[in-house]
Amino acid sequence: MINWARRQAIKTGFTLIIGKSDSGSGRRKPKLVLSCERSGEYKGSKKKLKLEDTGSRKCGCPFRLRGYFSKAKLWSLNVVLGLHNHKMEPKLEGHMLAGRLTAEETKIVGHMTKNLIKPKNILLELKGKREDNLTIAKQVYNARHRYNMSIRGTRTKMQNLLKNLEENNYVYNYRTISGSKTVQDILFAHPESVKLFNTFSTVLVMDSTYKTNQYKMSLFEIVGLTSTERTYNIGFAFLTNEKENNFAWALQECVNLLKCKKNMSKVIITDRDTSLMNVVGKIFPTSTALVCEFHVLQNVRARCKLDCKVKDTKGKEVNNNIISP
Repeated sequence: MINWARRQAIKTGFTLIIGKSDSGSGRRKPKLVLSCERSGEYKGSKKKLKLEDTGSRKCGCPFRLRGYFSKAKLWSLNVVLGLHNHKMEPKLEGHMLAGRLTAEETKIVGHMTKNLIKPKNILLELKGKREDNLTIAKQVYNARHRYNMSIRGTRTKMQNLLKNLEENNYVYNYRTISGSKTVQDILFAHPESVKLFNTFSTVLVMDSTYKTNQYKMSLFEIVGLTSTERTYNIGFAFLTNEKENNFAWALQECVNLLKCKKNMSKVIITDRDTSLMNVVGKIFPTSTALVCEFHVLQNVRARCKLDCKVKDTKGKEVNNNIISP
């Protein structure tokens, strides 16, 4: 009865909540009252909010429905007051109540999240299973987050990461800040990547992404090259700083993945990071260090846009030829 009433309300342009309910005991029969979600008045918090000008959807809407459980063990629904004191919503897609996931849909989101399916594909699956589904991407992301939190339990994010590395047989190592349990740097590699590294260790490509995570740590990526000129990921390291000490630790851990030290890499390709280039010369003293062509071309194009500002046609052609990839 509740689901039917809510479906009818959504078609009209509003949503229903359970205002009062009585499960019944003794001679009392089960009953409940369904109200418009905008019924009642907003009760402000005693705590001071950051935004003092916060609003509320509550406007004292008088709309009421009352449900009774009859002797025939059937629910009957009566309209106590069928009036609203507000306009109907033209669209309810993404509404916190209208777009709420059902128990079955929540299980689907959890199962698809476990199988590493993208949120947009999860949303398409939910829309395909129920035509009147009003869920939006944000609600799918929230459901994914709740699922991940339930899997993690009371463990911290770092404890959960180490648990996943252990369960999936990753090769990993980490070091902590002296005198504390805070992780300073951590490097991990997939077992198949370690096998490839011991087979194809001639060329290494290294680069970092700058503070793209909530901890503002750099993700240092080490990539190898096979004999068929295909790349593969050797390992990843989260570093607190991009200093020589951090790079030295990460590269030494990378070298430790080699079973035979004679297979030391011959060519190391990096961007023009002075700290990384200095460390490469120490950890791989016999290798040839090269600067990545991609980063060189980026710098050339940037300088061309600034320095090659000429008005004649030939100068523009030269500029376009250099800048074009």
